[in-house]
Amino acid sequence: MSIIILSSIVIAVVVAAIVALSGASQCNKRSQPFELDKAEWQYDTAMNYYCKETGKTPDDLTQEDTDIIWERACNHLSVFLTWATMKGYCGKVHLDEEPEAVRLLVDRKITGTDFFIKYCDCKLLREDFSETILPFVDAYYESKYLDEYTEATWNKLQKEPLTFSFSWESFEVYAKMLDRAHRHWKFWEKPVGS
Repeated sequence: MSIIILSSIVIAVVVAAIVALSGASQCNKRSQPFELDKAEWQYDTAMNYYCKETGKTPDDLTQEDTDIIWERACNHLSVFLTWATMKGYCGKVHLDEEPEAVRLLVDRKITGTDFFIKYCDCKLLREDFSETILPFVDAYYESKYLDEYTEATWNKLQKEPLTFSFSWESFEVYAKMLDRAHRHWKFWEKPVGS
């Protein structure tokens, strides 16, 4: 075998290995498990929008103002958890510890934000979801949800994210988006055996 042919084979094998490894690394990045999201990470931005809207400074804010800001900072989190709960994917921790509150949420007697602030301490965790929905959460939440939530907020609701609180009307827009994403994931991306 000539050195040129041997060199070509070695180069082809090395290139194939690099491509395979980079693809594997991208898959691993995409499939990292969801750990948590917190409303506090959005609080300052929500506060800035609120202050601009009301003409107040952060020093002027009352407890009622800060409650509104927290609701706005929680909205994207509470929407996702509310959708999962309405679809029967609520975490065991909530089903065991606050079944009546889960029932009130499903019956729309409380808002998703009311539930999220009171029972989740403004943090979205793995335990908030059932095991059966976690593969979807892992695949979708950090890689696509926030972008799609923002796009739906601008295009469907004609609003800026973090400038409004949970409503059942806006929830319906997001629920359709989440239903579509979940159907797509089940058809195209769901791992075998899940």
